[in-house]
Amino acid sequence: MQPLWLYLHFPNLQLDSYHVHEGAESKGSINGTGKHKSASAIPVVILDTAHGIVQLNECARQAGIQPFMSLGTAAALHGGLQVMPFNPEIEKQQLSIIAQRLYMVVSDICFFSEQGLLLRVHNMLRLYSSLNELWSMIKKQLVPLNVSFSFATGHSPLAAKLLAVKGWNQVTDKPAAIKHALKQVDLSFTELSLKEVTKLNSIGVKTVEQLLAIPFSDLHKRFDTKMITYLGQLRGEFKLPVNFFHPQANFKQYIELLYEIERTDSLLKPMQRLLSNLENFLLLRDELTQELHIILYQRDKSKIEFTVGAQQGEYRVKDWLALLALKLENVLLNAPIIALQLSTGKTFIRHPDKQDLFLGKQGVVSRLQLISTLQAKLGDDVLFSPQTVNDYRPERASQYCSVLTVNEQNPIYRSPLRPSFLLPEPSLLTQHVSIVHGPERISTGWWDHHPVVRDYFIAVSEEGQWFWVFKTPENTWFLQGIFS
Repeated sequence: MQPLWLYLHFPNLQLDSYHVHEGAESKGSINGTGKHKSASAIPVVILDTAHGIVQLNECARQAGIQPFMSLGTAAALHGGLQVMPFNPEIEKQQLSIIAQRLYMVVSDICFFSEQGLLLRVHNMLRLYSSLNELWSMIKKQLVPLNVSFSFATGHSPLAAKLLAVKGWNQVTDKPAAIKHALKQVDLSFTELSLKEVTKLNSIGVKTVEQLLAIPFSDLHKRFDTKMITYLGQLRGEFKLPVNFFHPQANFKQYIELLYEIERTDSLLKPMQRLLSNLENFLLLRDELTQELHIILYQRDKSKIEFTVGAQQGEYRVKDWLALLALKLENVLLNAPIIALQLSTGKTFIRHPDKQDLFLGKQGVVSRLQLISTLQAKLGDDVLFSPQTVNDYRPERASQYCSVLTVNEQNPIYRSPLRPSFLLPEPSLLTQHVSIVHGPERISTGWWDHHPVVRDYFIAVSEEGQWFWVFKTPENTWFLQGIFS
């Protein structure tokens, strides 16, 4: 099988990573060339101090701003220009997110450059009926990300990259079509140095076709072996080593905002984008997580950190978003939010719920989901559950514990002759009663300085009420509880 590679070139990684306000959000779609048509009404540029403007959105282009233009010239063209400093870490993170998503379709992915991914597709054709079907699946993964990209296939990694950077935007396995397209590429798109391109142009060599027509022996006389190696790898004659991508073990993503957010409810929109990436991350591994760690970066103030829990374990956006909305209601902002970070705690394999076929529909919220909702709304330390303990003293036979505590220990004493209602404190018995059952002596508690010696009886009053009473060694009678 002849090797076939697909290269995806993302020229606006940092720009595409920013969350834009709903009223000015980029809501475009991928057109036939694979490029994202932006609908943003805010002119935004990414500024690299060494190279000027390196990325810009459609609104900035319509204002006359061009790549590599100086900031002064761009600001003169549009007074409302929004400038963000170039951050290679954001691009690296964004490229990793794209690779994580494409891993659901293609197994062999390589970080081939700072703005591109190389996919080995010839071995994947055994799983798909055709190259077009594989390409459709790849596009399906890219559409929700709203990223600008160009693409191309080639029979060598460097050929696919060169055609993608040129903007060929074709997916084909026909050698003649790829070879013809490759010959028309200008040398300025290659990885040759500016000095080498200038030197070749001076002798009339301006395209890849003209360069490949020169024998290697002649090129070697005027250029170093680096050019010879590059051309050999471009034609697929020399092997180019690549390191394939392996998905990361934990999810962690940081995004900067194009605008400051002063209200916690407005954070749900950018959070939804992070949660969508998390859902795909967990879905790929068929895993759930019980904790999300959120960091809100405030302008000129310390960051805010908190955790959102889901005791049952979740992965879907809508489930986490509902819990996050409740948690944010209790978060107080001291300054506008300029960036967000989301990471997960431990993850575990998802196991489907096992339910009896004949039970019917029991409810839409499980016990653990209800606990998670209440904890997100009220706090982690305000929910308790009653639990029985091994103690004969009625006032100490139960206690409150964490709602998630599982009592695997059965009480050693289970008497059916206990009332449903116990008084907070035993009170003196003032009514005339008749003894029906008893006595039952309880003598215990000497070890914790709360000893009791009591003889318990079941009695009935003249009005027909059933009481649980006891007598002390001093012959004093007390009322402990009332039977229902």
